[in-house]
Amino acid sequence: MLSRLTRPVAAATATLFALAVLSACGDDSPEEETAEGFDAVEVSGPVGELPEFEWKAMLASGETQTEVLEEGDGAEIVEGDQVLANLAVSTDFDEQIALETYGEDRTAALITVGEEAAPQAAFDLLTALVAEQVEPGMTLGTRLALTVDVKEEWGDTGLFLGELGIGNEDGIVVVADLEATTLDGPQGAKKAAPAWAPRVVSTDGVPTGLSSAGIPKPDVKGKEIRSAVVIQGTGPKVEKGDLAIVDYLGQTWGGEQPFDESYSKKKQPLKVNVGGAEGPGIPVIEGWSDGLVGVPVGSRILIEIPPAKGYGKQGQGKDIKGDDILYFVVDVLAAA
Repeated sequence: MLSRLTRPVAAATATLFALAVLSACGDDSPEEETAEGFDAVEVSGPVGELPEFEWKAMLASGETQTEVLEEGDGAEIVEGDQVLANLAVSTDFDEQIALETYGEDRTAALITVGEEAAPQAAFDLLTALVAEQVEPGMTLGTRLALTVDVKEEWGDTGLFLGELGIGNEDGIVVVADLEATTLDGPQGAKKAAPAWAPRVVSTDGVPTGLSSAGIPKPDVKGKEIRSAVVIQGTGPKVEKGDLAIVDYLGQTWGGEQPFDESYSKKKQPLKVNVGGAEGPGIPVIEGWSDGLVGVPVGSRILIEIPPAKGYGKQGQGKDIKGDDILYFVVDVLAAA
């Protein structure tokens, strides 16, 4: 079968000519078997791990079908929740996994329950389709699967999926594991901060600053970060390749005011692509990824970052100079 990714006109013309010659000579090749929905493909494997796909036939043209393969026993999802979902997509054309978010290269997708988001990129088409199936009352730990005729579902817009290795006439199966929702704040036992760490200044329990009074300035030529957990969460640990959702406040050693923060009422938690992964969050300085990896969700941590792991000798804007030591307090609210 010819690939169904978009091809240059010249190549398509040559291919059609070749097919015409073969037809004239008499092509007895059998037509490929097709089947509807989940009669065409079987999905297996535990929730939270990259699924396995067994294609039994090409997917017949038709509307998208959805099945709940496993109901989770986690917290119930409510309207407005932000759900982190790991996705995997396999095509009937080559029976391979076209993309997945279970590894280190791409983070989980982020779905806001009950909200329609306009797709900004090819991956967003898949996320939006999954989001339509996630409803209040579902539970974390649930695995959904969708069989999708790309042309039937998206029409010409499906051409954009070519950049993900998905043909505009392919049949695909999409698996989504509903992994996590965002906590309101850190949850866990408090721990004493080490001597090197700044003091968290709070108002009504909300961090408003970091005081480095009495702390000698750390070595600006240092090559490694220091981090400490001051509230010990009990959730899954952040891994390289995760999307982490955090509240944070940053201040330099000796600084009088924070240079950035997300705790104010009018601000939202920060979405972070950990370890340079591709995803809906933002890339962060190396020291942040180093500090987050291995931290359980629900934790509050303090991080000290030298220029080598931060913004380097050039600094950042007018608030961070090239010889500044950066301190952060970070609340890890979700990760997947």
